Amino acid sequence: MTTFGLTVYVLIWPVLSTLVLITLCSALVFDIRKAKKEGKSLV
Repeated sequence: MTTFGLTVYVLIWPVLSTLVLITLCSALVFDIRKAKKEGKSLV
């Protein structure tokens, strides 16, 4: 494996983790807004 290939492989994990975190946070915000609109508790 080349140095470039290894660098890309190592750096792709933080990018994927960030995308998953953004997805989870946006879904949480959506659920919070929906619960407040319906007058329900999130828990």
